[in-house]
Amino acid sequence: MVGVVNYFFSDSNYSNKKEQLQEYIILGDVHNQNKIYAELINEDSSNVAYHFNFIATHFKIASEYDASSPELKSSNNKLVEYYTRMSCHPFDEISDIGKFGRGVCFFHLGLAEESLSSFVGIHNQKMDYLNFVYGSYFGFANYDKAVEYLRIEIISNPNNKLAYRELANTYKRYEKPYELLSFFQDSTAFANTPNKVKRYTYFYLGDVKGYSKAIFSRFFSGVNSIGFMGALLILIVWFVYLILIHKYLKKRWLLALEVLFLGMFFAFGTSILTDFNTNVLGFKFEDSFFHDFLYSVIGIGMIEEFVKIIPLVLVMIFSKKLKEPIDYIVFASISALGFAFIENLIYFDEGGLSTIQGRSLSSTVTHMFNSSLVAYGIVIGKFAKKRNWLFYFGFFYLAAAVFHGFYDFWLINRIARSFSFITFIWLLVSMVLWVSMINNCLNNSYNRKVIWTYNPDRLNSYLLFGLSAIFLFEYLMMAWRFNAEVANNELLKDLYSGLFLLIFLTSKLSRFDYIPNYWAPLKFWDWNLLFSIPRLEVKHFNLKEIIRAKVIIDAYGNYGELANHFPIKGEVVKRELLSWEKDWYLIKLDVPVKVRWKEYYFILLKAKDENEIFLQRAKQPVQVRLVIKIDDLVKERKRKRDFLFVDIATVTRLR
Repeated sequence: MVGVVNYFFSDSNYSNKKEQLQEYIILGDVHNQNKIYAELINEDSSNVAYHFNFIATHFKIASEYDASSPELKSSNNKLVEYYTRMSCHPFDEISDIGKFGRGVCFFHLGLAEESLSSFVGIHNQKMDYLNFVYGSYFGFANYDKAVEYLRIEIISNPNNKLAYRELANTYKRYEKPYELLSFFQDSTAFANTPNKVKRYTYFYLGDVKGYSKAIFSRFFSGVNSIGFMGALLILIVWFVYLILIHKYLKKRWLLALEVLFLGMFFAFGTSILTDFNTNVLGFKFEDSFFHDFLYSVIGIGMIEEFVKIIPLVLVMIFSKKLKEPIDYIVFASISALGFAFIENLIYFDEGGLSTIQGRSLSSTVTHMFNSSLVAYGIVIGKFAKKRNWLFYFGFFYLAAAVFHGFYDFWLINRIARSFSFITFIWLLVSMVLWVSMINNCLNNSYNRKVIWTYNPDRLNSYLLFGLSAIFLFEYLMMAWRFNAEVANNELLKDLYSGLFLLIFLTSKLSRFDYIPNYWAPLKFWDWNLLFSIPRLEVKHFNLKEIIRAKVIIDAYGNYGELANHFPIKGEVVKRELLSWEKDWYLIKLDVPVKVRWKEYYFILLKAKDENEIFLQRAKQPVQVRLVIKIDDLVKERKRKRDFLFVDIATVTRLR
């Protein structure tokens, strides 16, 4: 694939630097934008727009670094010095650009007085972008001046889209919905107004038609064929995965599709609840550490988890087809898939095509996990505790909101973004927990009569190839839309950031430890899987390979009740739970052993190391318990105290 892409799409086909710059703007590649602006300035140093954007991209890059770093300070100082020298030029046109550039640098550095002092010395006070900077400066302090300067900028420099955007934000900041409504009469102004400002205006004025259009345009304004196909591919890959783990979902495909479309429909409700939260309750993002954490939980987590779980609740009320624990988890995940599909349409505009694989491995999966967590609360109340399911539903809903908010917080808060690796760790924890919930639901589904079976290797292969196909789709589309160089760079980034997660997901989500009627404690971490990732190998557990295996049990030391009876041969008959502790195996002995004048035909073995799979290696240390009463084996709940612990031994598979 890489060879094909580089052969057919190697030609960038840029006719000039402006065309190349536009591609970098679409991609959001600030570093290359800054580089092109510098080259354009060398070609035409009198163009104010080039200087303005060159400085803006410089400080965007600077925001990625530690503000106290000597390299950053040196880089900023060099830029200020460059424009200071230019401000001393004998020609007014060049001198004005120097004073303007120096003032803009000071503006970005937060040195307001120095910035205004530099602007005062400019001869041409009608210079492009100058009034925009004035308007931006007064935007938080003086409404009248801000509006005056921004209007002057729009009249003198109608190509400055930032001026329209800033003026719209200023009207919203000072709560001027009627001025905004008048502002919208200009088609250029309306096109460059942020969607949240449009929603605020129509929400405040009660314009249902305008507000509805604003909500739908938020999701569909940037939709393109490639982004739509990417979102659809993600949906299909994960939808098929849910079919493969749900034994009867194929027979309920119509209900599954209904839940999927309901998830898509209710996704639009997030805008309504968010606007109510912001415009009526006044609870909004403030870039404050503790406040923003609460906002992430309440303003994002609680809202999104509420709208995602509505389809499942509707199915519970109007349908009697949810009969097993696994139904609740799977249908909640399907609803989340529909929600994620609509959300992905926002992100997969032309500049967001590079996020396709990332959202397939992180955001989409996280949405399914959080919805499953709410559904698991219902499952616990209805099937495990068999009481107060509404209480568990509410408790797990709050837990999902906290988990969702915790995940988002480290990505959106300015201070927390420095620790964004926490989000990645939390994603791994979420996946382990999600599998643990699915496993418990599978253990207790199908009316305890139908044994759930699946092919772990087939499921692993499906996930590996399905998610890899999303990688390749993004790579191919990036090459087709842009060029091979851009696609290669994005592929390297994807492999660097996503390969580990891809292997982790395919390994974890394809291995279930099925034990009928067993509610295992929820698991939050898996060191065995984590340490196996670098070797690209996972320890496979297959019960079929263990049951009926012939084994020989030998001494571990020269002590214990069975020391004089080793070696002992037998056959693995069954997997057992003792006091809800899994991975005990019933062994039928070829020849009974006599302990304390009594013969025993059965013993129970379990790996001494909790992290080892039974019979995974020769001479494996095991715990040994005697089956004192055969009748104890037929009890639904077996207690460890009824089976006498007698020894530590080793076990080896014979065949």
